[in-house]
Amino acid sequence: MQYEHDDGIRSTTRRARVVKVDDSKSQQRIDLKGLKNEKPMKIWRPQDFGYSSNPPKDCDGCMVQMGSRSDRTLYLDGGHEKYRPKNTPEGGTVLFNHTGDIIRVFKDKMDAVHAKTINIRIGHGYNAGDNGEGQGSPTANGQPDDASGKDTKTISVVLTGDSIVVTYDDSSVKLQSGQITHTSPKIVLEGEVHLGGDGGVLVRRCDDSCATKVFAV
Repeated sequence: MQYEHDDGIRSTTRRARVVKVDDSKSQQRIDLKGLKNEKPMKIWRPQDFGYSSNPPKDCDGCMVQMGSRSDRTLYLDGGHEKYRPKNTPEGGTVLFNHTGDIIRVFKDKMDAVHAKTINIRIGHGYNAGDNGEGQGSPTANGQPDDASGKDTKTISVVLTGDSIVVTYDDSSVKLQSGQITHTSPKIVLEGEVHLGGDGGVLVRRCDDSCATKVFAV
């Protein structure tokens, strides 16, 4: 019988609750609340490759001390009962945060909902492979580790509650309620343009003495 060995394993695996998260370096470190008066700090929280999250305070999980050594402690996240989306269909996947923004991937549907802005962008995402311990990265200033704003050219589609903006380099099209704004150094129209729709005033292309401004009344 190895009761003593079994008790040792039980004592090094126990529940814990998130107090504070440091997400600025190559490994995420977390301060926890464990048993009474137990407050381990800077505990490693391992995450799957290709995915990263920053759990809010009071998330519950499991604290594991590998080899029964406190200096080899890691934290396995168990989620937060207040924020977890319920009733996900079998085989479905949900990406969510603590403010209600959510992406759902179900069998016949993909749904992305955000309270303010959705930005779909082609460009450089972040300085992959060059993070080190985070020195000199935007994360040190409390900003996401994202270098996409440094691109000279990007294609983006930005959706807000008031408009849709499609942008490429120095050209953009903005759709708002009752208005379309097209911004570009050069605008090319192929075919006929009818002001007021079919049956309206026809604006024709010409070679000489063309009007430089057209006003629809």
